[in-house]
Amino acid sequence: MIFEIPARYDEFTLKVTVSTSAPQKMRIVVRDKDLDNTVFTDRYKTINGDSSFFVRLPVTGKTLLLYVYNEENGNLGKGADPTFTVKTVAKEELEKKLDVVDLSNIYVKGFVAFATKFCFNAGWMKSGTYVSDDRRFVIEYLPILTDENGQEVTTPARINILDGIIQVSQRQFIPMTVPNRMAILLHEFSHYYLNDNMDDEIEADLNGLLIYLGLGYPRIEAFEVFTKTFMNAPTEDNMVRFDKIKNFIDNFEKHNFYLYE
Repeated sequence: MIFEIPARYDEFTLKVTVSTSAPQKMRIVVRDKDLDNTVFTDRYKTINGDSSFFVRLPVTGKTLLLYVYNEENGNLGKGADPTFTVKTVAKEELEKKLDVVDLSNIYVKGFVAFATKFCFNAGWMKSGTYVSDDRRFVIEYLPILTDENGQEVTTPARINILDGIIQVSQRQFIPMTVPNRMAILLHEFSHYYLNDNMDDEIEADLNGLLIYLGLGYPRIEAFEVFTKTFMNAPTEDNMVRFDKIKNFIDNFEKHNFYLYE
């Protein structure tokens, strides 16, 4: 089942209420109507009775397509799947927590603007070098990222600690959601511009997440991208990082301070 949602580049939360008469694995996808590989969420929930999906959308395009379907049966036409009904699709206000995002910091403000545009368009842009309007930030969008031996690496992005240039793997970014991409870029940005210890991964995780969550991006997409990244590198350090990330996201509403200056 597909719904067309006029978004007009606005920000909002999309509430989708679904009803089933038995436990069903329901999938919801929100994507841009006009741009290839521009997905805002792709998630599922097992529903028995009435339940709602809440999709936070701090960035949108002109028109969105909402897909709602039973995972077992696939995406059928309206009324063709008797295992569920979509009761309501409604826009609600997007809750943000901008008091924890220091937008008076010119680097934070400038990078958020640059990264938002890049993440929104990364699914269809050509590989190449992209520079922010203020000339402070550079992203090298490469087909793949390689190590010193020319072998492809599993990391989707990395930052040069000497000059702050971020390199991004096009192969890995294209299938990601827009929020996935934003979580990754804010992590890399934090290493160079916000961390006290530039090499500290956990500090970069939390500094980046503070901005990401404060801007109203969906928590589930942050969980998803870090889980996938750590699964590609299942080290003990990454297990510690994931525990700290989960705790930070779960308790985000309690935070009312800056982790960075």
